[in-house]
Amino acid sequence: MWTLSGSVYGALVGLGLYVYLVIPDQGVAGLSVSFLHLVFFIPWILLSQLFAQMVFVGLASYESESEADREWLGRASGWFLSVGLIWLALLFLVLYFGVVVAIFVTIGNGQSIESLSPMIAGISGIIAGISGIITALFGASRLLAVKGGSIGVRSYLMRLVLPPTALVFVAALLIAVSYTLDGLFFGSSMVDPSTPGFPWGGRFSVLLVAFVVTVAVAIVASKYININRFSLHAFYRNRLVRAFLGASRVRTPDLFTGFDAADNRRISQLWPAREEGNWRPFQIINVALNVVSSERLSWQERKAEPFIVSPLYCGGDYAGYRDSAIYGDPKGITLGTAMAISGAAASPNMGYHSSPAITFLMTMFNVRLGWWLGNPGSAGEQTFRNEGPTFAIWPLVEEALGLTTDDRAYVYLSDGGHFENLGLYEMIRRRCRYIVVSDAGCDRDFTFEDLSNAVRKIEIDLGVTISFKKLEKLKPRPRDGTDIEPGQPYHAIGDIDYRAADGASENGTILYVKAGYHGVESAGIRGYALANPDFPHQPTIDQWFTESQFESYRALGFEITDGILSRVLADPVCATNPGFENLFATLRRGVGLPR
Repeated sequence: MWTLSGSVYGALVGLGLYVYLVIPDQGVAGLSVSFLHLVFFIPWILLSQLFAQMVFVGLASYESESEADREWLGRASGWFLSVGLIWLALLFLVLYFGVVVAIFVTIGNGQSIESLSPMIAGISGIIAGISGIITALFGASRLLAVKGGSIGVRSYLMRLVLPPTALVFVAALLIAVSYTLDGLFFGSSMVDPSTPGFPWGGRFSVLLVAFVVTVAVAIVASKYININRFSLHAFYRNRLVRAFLGASRVRTPDLFTGFDAADNRRISQLWPAREEGNWRPFQIINVALNVVSSERLSWQERKAEPFIVSPLYCGGDYAGYRDSAIYGDPKGITLGTAMAISGAAASPNMGYHSSPAITFLMTMFNVRLGWWLGNPGSAGEQTFRNEGPTFAIWPLVEEALGLTTDDRAYVYLSDGGHFENLGLYEMIRRRCRYIVVSDAGCDRDFTFEDLSNAVRKIEIDLGVTISFKKLEKLKPRPRDGTDIEPGQPYHAIGDIDYRAADGASENGTILYVKAGYHGVESAGIRGYALANPDFPHQPTIDQWFTESQFESYRALGFEITDGILSRVLADPVCATNPGFENLFATLRRGVGLPR
């Protein structure tokens, strides 16, 4: 594999040298061959090295223990690309920009399509870039109906503008690529107004060869390149692992990359055989299995179904379950992979957040935090042990066109919030009696979108009704900068009606905690809140907390929890025996619910 990649590198360098040698002495656009060599050849060599590394990591993606190699080569490739771009910026953009402007200025009316091709290609590229940015920025807007946005002029305009904007992007991109390929293969446009019809001539054979080569490359790439490993997911996962899992152990990281493969444990290792005094929490990680093209008509809005990853099993009631020790990898899925899938908020297929306007666009730009795994049900009998599809191109097409479903050999998994964002659904399925829900979603206006979504789906799917007491007492932070009057709660109590659902002996209780700022918090929190009016509902897309931001959220959570427990423990019965049953019984009495 290394030898083959080196051959690719040598061939590309040789091609660059050949092109340099055959350019006429007068050069291009009046520039000498030596100047062109100075500007382009060093970046060409660096890009040849980068391309060869891409070929190598693609071919070797299924090799065991190749994660460290990919990280090392990935960082090295970033340096290669940076040096090449800096070189071009200093020499090409500074010295050659005037020539480029002159070429565009000299194009006037009445010229042939061939002379207009550079302009058309350039304009199409600009349009594609602008429309792509617009769609990417606003495609995930909460004003869209699919996000539960309110009906109004802004929401209506958003739904009206986004779909055609995405189409404009695709059309402009195709035009730019078409003109670029025409110039690459034929030196001119395929359409010549002086000749009726299309002047195929000897061009058909060239196009046929190019098509065959493209198909062959696609087949080879699909066979050897792992679609999961070449997305943003691996980048995201490895940094989550380093930041959080690595913080709990003594590490021996690679000196160059800073990563340590031992940070990322198999999730099946988190639950050993139960021993006296060796109890530990049982982790259930919530994931969404995307069924954007499901044939279930009742699921046209949700477009996803629940999927969990735990130390014992992976899967869901609809798809089926597999042993976590052998699912997703011959050695079992890792905690880091499950954690990153559960947080894969940016994904072409996003459950009930999916929008046709951005699905194709996000796939094109490889904004893909989701993960393909074998179907845990009968359809994945031969694939559930694989860590990704063995033939990549068709899953990629399904992802780009929103064709994901749950009845094929591979399923597409993304953020658990794309089905239900609080993790409440799976707790009710397991008939948990005492549940604490921390709602940390971005909900400045307190619309309770995540809570209402969970309660609604639980009642529809599981037949369990949940009613909340004192939910109306939770107040959003006033936009005029005033404070909420003292004594207002940060929490509400939910009554889970297990009795009516299946005749259980007693109901369950939910302690629902909602992040809020009342103006009575400690000085550190208050200072940060006054400087940041959105606190504590700053956009969750912000993944880079400063020290003051992180500490303000941590301190607010501590003060809220400490306040709730202090009031509960003031009850004489609870103070004597502060167990779960007494704690929750006191919370229920406080809102008028029977024990």
